[in-house]
Amino acid sequence: MKIKTLFEQRAVLLEPGPVEGKILSPGPTLVISDLHIGFEEKFRSSGVNIEPNINKMAAELEAIIDETHADALIIAGDVKSGIDRIMQSEWENVPKFLNRIAKKCHVTIVPGNHDGGLQNLLPDSVQLADINGIVIEDTLIIHGHTRPLSKFKECTRLLMGHVHPIFQKRGNPLSGSPVWAFVRVSKKALFQEIIGGEEAMVDVIVMPSFNSDLTVSGYFGEEINAERRQSPIVRELKSATEAIITTLNAEVIGDAALLPSVF
Repeated sequence: MKIKTLFEQRAVLLEPGPVEGKILSPGPTLVISDLHIGFEEKFRSSGVNIEPNINKMAAELEAIIDETHADALIIAGDVKSGIDRIMQSEWENVPKFLNRIAKKCHVTIVPGNHDGGLQNLLPDSVQLADINGIVIEDTLIIHGHTRPLSKFKECTRLLMGHVHPIFQKRGNPLSGSPVWAFVRVSKKALFQEIIGGEEAMVDVIVMPSFNSDLTVSGYFGEEINAERRQSPIVRELKSATEAIITTLNAEVIGDAALLPSVF
């Protein structure tokens, strides 16, 4: 399967190879993560008025779907912002956003930790997947707030969001910038049920949040640090010895030594 990182668009494109016995190959699948629709309410309650950006996000996503000719979209968690409840703006804006995108391609959602009650907001045309993720050929797509199940241990690649990778280093001009993290981790570290045997590796792609307003609003502060502390696989990611960190312009800014400044 071909995989293409759409750096500036904060998305990954999966292009499955030919399927035996079929004339046509499956169409391209687009993967994004962390929309956090409704995050503005957090600021509104503090007296800061930020207008919802669902029209901007929808237009950006429609353009990517048209450009890539994607047949399917997988949202890898945190479609909404409220964790254990549905906030007022989410009742209106989540269905509105999903209905609009579902007219362009098939939409599947892997629920994240902010997606409590999401099933009540989904149009009939949108599919809600299992919280443990989706496998496409050799690639596992999860949100990242749970440890991947051992039944997926044959996968050689993992796509995830959740931790909102942002480079943070005092005095550096790039500090506060969202980044991509490409990390190679031991399967034994991710799938803890694996004991003995060959030291196989898995390539982990940690996607930046699709919602660009999360960064410019300062949302990545204590909230995102809390997400990282709660993720059971962040420790393995931070301690990896092989990694490439890039900006949204695909510029390589460092290797595994930068991981503690990203997660």
